[in-house]
Amino acid sequence: MSLTILIQNERSSVGIVRWFLDPNVSVSYATGPLIELSWARFRAEGWQFVQSHFEEFSKRRLTEERATQVFSAANEKEYLRRRYAVRIRLEDSGEKITLIPQVFSTHTLAGLSSLGKETRHTIRLNSPPQAFWRTFDEVLANARNSH
Repeated sequence: MSLTILIQNERSSVGIVRWFLDPNVSVSYATGPLIELSWARFRAEGWQFVQSHFEEFSKRRLTEERATQVFSAANEKEYLRRRYAVRIRLEDSGEKITLIPQVFSTHTLAGLSSLGKETRHTIRLNSPPQAFWRTFDEVLANARNSH
């Protein structure tokens, strides 16, 4: 289970995509709707959103048939073209999350790939907001610098 945070180049808006593990195979599916926030609102409420999302959905599983489309085929590339991506993954313990900078090989969710382990950071799910935002900013800088 994870979230992908999609930050617009100008930091004016943020999109959040939720991913859920299939109960039958070791595959995660993105599912809509896309959650959109202003950069200011994301900075004000984002850490609480991440925490509550993982607390609420840590055991939720989703088959491919039940996953709903995040983007229409017509607007996925356009939406993702000017975005940086940070994946936030809940660790198996349920107590920690790992923030992972990602890049697009193609401007699709399927075209996301993670940067190396040296660019990732793990923190406790109950970390204070300052620790989350410091870590998030470091990982986002890695995603930005990879372009």
